[in-house]
Amino acid sequence: QPSLPNVLLFGERGAGKSSLINMLASQDVSRLSDPGLAAFASRGYVVDMGGREVVLWDSVGLHKGDDHDAISEGAARNLHGLIQNLHGGLNLLVYCINAARVSEALDVNYDAFYRIIGGKKVPVVLVVTGLENKDPMEGWWKENEAEFKRHGLTFDGHACITTTRGKPLKDGPGHWHDEQYEQSRLAVRELIK
Repeated sequence: QPSLPNVLLFGERGAGKSSLINMLASQDVSRLSDPGLAAFASRGYVVDMGGREVVLWDSVGLHKGDDHDAISEGAARNLHGLIQNLHGGLNLLVYCINAARVSEALDVNYDAFYRIIGGKKVPVVLVVTGLENKDPMEGWWKENEAEFKRHGLTFDGHACITTTRGKPLKDGPGHWHDEQYEQSRLAVRELIK
């Protein structure tokens, strides 16, 4: 049986990687970041992307503590081990950032994964989370695209999304952001397919 495509999610702690996996899986399969995990510990989850299964790899712990300009040796070693052990290789990198916390680490994260690990041969897409209150969510990219280009960060696609349904509605079933949540799920599935 052929191996499933491997999709590696990366980004800073709190970027929404685990929430994104849970949204795509339609259930809570990935726990939120655990500060006790080893540098660049990773977990794989088989997820159906609308008729096509992929393995989503959730990563944590890329940087040396609060130093956003350096990658820890342990993280680099664990990352290389993960890549070498992926059956079928790495098929896609998904760079997750939280719109409210875009940081100076963007260049370091992008460089570490895309240029070093992906060897510029693996496509990379951007998923911007935390946009449930932006209407339309895609407007964030229009406002910020030039900044990414200024830093030399290019992507094979992007999605501006939310990974939360929000608070329950007081006057009936559902949640405040159900519509944006479903739009987000579809947008990311299309991006990964």
